Amino acid sequence: MKKLFIIFGAISAIFLMVSNATAVPQIHSEPIMKNISDNNQQVTLLKEKLEVYIEKLNYITPNIQPTGIFRLIFDIILAIINLIIDFINLLTEFIQDILQLSSALIIALVALINMIIQFLEWLQGLINLVTPDFIQ
Repeated sequence: MKKLFIIFGAISAIFLMVSNATAVPQIHSEPIMKNISDNNQQVTLLKEKLEVYIEKLNYITPNIQPTGIFRLIFDIILAIINLIIDFINLLTEFIQDILQLSSALIIALVALINMIIQFLEWLQGLINLVTPDFIQ
């Protein structure tokens, strides 16, 4: 019974030491919590201001006027050429993918035909039983 009280007392002392070591007095934590709440308020205010500014920027429409009719025609032709180049690039990638797929398909068909030929030769060897390899 005496050992039980000693063990219980030692465990209680350990818990008291740990709780004292990890406890933060309210005097020291109050200024930190105040700074954190002030920073959170500033962040929310800045986010609200940012949203207001973003909304104002969305309402602004740029007044871009072409510098001349030739510049406008040149930009339209350039845009059409870029579209054609993008289309050609997509088409060549598609053709390359089709070629890779067809070559893989041909390789698979050749392998299948070879397997069928080997299977038929094996069957023919079983039926004929002419070679001494099957007898052993």
